[in-house]
Amino acid sequence: MANNPRLVEVGTTSGTPVNADVTTIGSDVAVAVLLTADYVMLDPPGFPFRPSFTGASAPQYPRTVADGTTLHLLACEASALVTAGGGTYA
Repeated sequence: MANNPRLVEVGTTSGTPVNADVTTIGSDVAVAVLLTADYVMLDPPGFPFRPSFTGASAPQYPRTVADGTTLHLLACEASALVTAGGGTYA
């Protein structure tokens, strides 16, 4: 039986919403993404801390990450960002 997607808007890229399917977020791993456009990250309620910011001071949201940056994101967010055209898998 397939799970119904549970979409959460985690940001925007080039004006396109980035909607992560959090259905399996508990088993997601970090994935590297090279941004091909600026990524405006949001902090939706209950969404986990981004792996790229572990050990860093608490980021302020919305947070714009520049084109050309490599980020480590949970697989659900990485997939949504690539699908929205804001990056490629690194």
